[in-house]
Amino acid sequence: MVRISLCIVAAALSIVATAARADPFHGGPGVDFGRQPPAGRLAQYQPRGAAAPAATKQPQTAVQSAASVYLLRGFMNVFSLGIDDLAAKIEANGITAAVANHADAETFIDQIVARYAAGDRGAVILIGHSFGADAVIEMAQALDRADIPVALLILFDGTAPHQVPGNVATAVNFTLRYDLTPGGGFHGTISNVDLSGADGIDHFTIDKSPSLQAEALAYVLQAAAPAPERRR
Repeated sequence: MVRISLCIVAAALSIVATAARADPFHGGPGVDFGRQPPAGRLAQYQPRGAAAPAATKQPQTAVQSAASVYLLRGFMNVFSLGIDDLAAKIEANGITAAVANHADAETFIDQIVARYAAGDRGAVILIGHSFGADAVIEMAQALDRADIPVALLILFDGTAPHQVPGNVATAVNFTLRYDLTPGGGFHGTISNVDLSGADGIDHFTIDKSPSLQAEALAYVLQAAAPAPERRR
């Protein structure tokens, strides 16, 4: 029994060492499990009669820039490689995507705040898995305090229930356990997709599901699309 335990520990240390040598902002390809889970149960919060969020007053130098997607992995960069797959699919559609560990969320916040201060008004999209899902909620809350809107928030099975701050337009939660609920000032849409009974989906495979990645990509493309010009 001791020999088996030592072998397991050695294998785990080997995986962690390999991940640690990788650039924390870029990862290798994810794993495609090839399973197509059934559609989850969809619950939406759409406050009746709620007014749209007030438009943020922008300086005259502000420009409508391209969207940017920020994706956060979970623990040790080992169990969230589906996030890297999704980032590659987003970039294949011509949208900038940056990937990091959940512990690097503050770096992303600083980048977004700096770009916004410089006049960048491109859509901000945040995606995370596991601890990374928890961290993108914290990112959205920090950006809310800075009066910076978030166009789209996507969580793959966060580790706790969360409230969505008022600066988020759309939140999508692929979950096995915990729902998202509206926070103070929230006027957007929340979709909690319950996958607790889905075949082949667990906490370690949910971010790698081809069908869920396809749904997430569709949300990203919609959020990143430039607003149509108004006819005069």
